Amino acid sequence: MSKQNSKAKLPVNPTLKEINWYKKQLNWGELPPFYHMVASSLAESEGILSHGFDNAVKRMIDKRNWHVELLGGTISHSGIIDCEKKPRIALHQIFTDRGFELHAFPLVKDKQIDQYISDNKYMEFRIWDPYTMKIVLRINQLHKYMQFFFQRGDDADKALIIYSHKIVYKIIEFLKKELNVVSVKGVSIKEFYDLCEKERTVDQDDLALARLISPEPTSKE
Repeated sequence: MSKQNSKAKLPVNPTLKEINWYKKQLNWGELPPFYHMVASSLAESEGILSHGFDNAVKRMIDKRNWHVELLGGTISHSGIIDCEKKPRIALHQIFTDRGFELHAFPLVKDKQIDQYISDNKYMEFRIWDPYTMKIVLRINQLHKYMQFFFQRGDDADKALIIYSHKIVYKIIEFLKKELNVVSVKGVSIKEFYDLCEKERTVDQDDLALARLISPEPTSKE
């Protein structure tokens, strides 16, 4: 671990930009490749709610893709959509070999679906395409980064992990406001962090326990 710059100080509740700056102060003005990979994933996730790029969240909250009739809604002559209810989704927090992922599953009747469906009378979205709507966000190799932190990380690494938890929490809270989130299951970043802190190292059995319980069996209407 690099010697800390005596003038460098991490502010309370830092932004990603501030964490990156702090990390550079600890590493001779550079961002290590592993850190940079995780930070880049966080930057992409952070932009989900602010950038105009198409993503899973924007697709889910787009009322033009809602089954308006099923949700008790109307469309005005000017094209404004107003619904009594919001589409239901279930959220799953998952650690895979790729890192941390937040998955979304729609409900058909009371069953979670993980397949492409279009214009189904029981589906609350007109189109559900898992390829573009299932993975809400991914933070690459976050599980390995947590293990790295407990082995030889620094304050900037810890701040980056904490910030990742805050981003996921912010996106989940946003989805709760815009949609009918019926459940949030799986293993959160904080829970996995606590597991790593307790064990210091995570063997394969621990990692298996940290993976999300498989979604309910899919069904086809």
